[in-house]
Amino acid sequence: MPAEKPNPQQLTLRFKSHKTTILLLVAPHDSLTSIKAKLLEAMKVANISEIQGRPLPTTPDDVLLGVLIDSDDPGEGWTDLEIPEKEDDTHKKGPKKSSVLNASPVGAGVKDGSVLAFKFRTETSDADDLDMGDNVWDVVMPTFDDEEGSQMKEAKEGSQMEEAEEV
Repeated sequence: MPAEKPNPQQLTLRFKSHKTTILLLVAPHDSLTSIKAKLLEAMKVANISEIQGRPLPTTPDDVLLGVLIDSDDPGEGWTDLEIPEKEDDTHKKGPKKSSVLNASPVGAGVKDGSVLAFKFRTETSDADDLDMGDNVWDVVMPTFDDEEGSQMKEAKEGSQMEEAEEV
């Protein structure tokens, strides 16, 4: 896969699954299927053959994408990026009507620097499994609360020790 030259109109998207993060440059009007194909290709080029014991799928259709429910609070969880297609009520015999939100990242409201979760569809997963909510998306977001808290605790303990020595 030849390296693409950066373009100011391209979006940088972060794809996360468990503790794995993959950065991709995509055109704002690329289809979600082509973005999934680029994601799979990037993982193959990086010699990633599995994530959390699940092998990479062979087709982009087996890659599911999710977005944060609340971008300010990752603890709220994730929801499917793609909206299920609905049958056209006016033409009951016609094909399913595709949502414009599934056409591209721009249509789905994804912006430059957005974080998207990804997971792989399995033979056993069905619509009921996918509607279970945020617990289905295995994404570990980095937190700095623990480090900050331990540093503050150490600083407090250090200042208390200095005060005790002065007395």
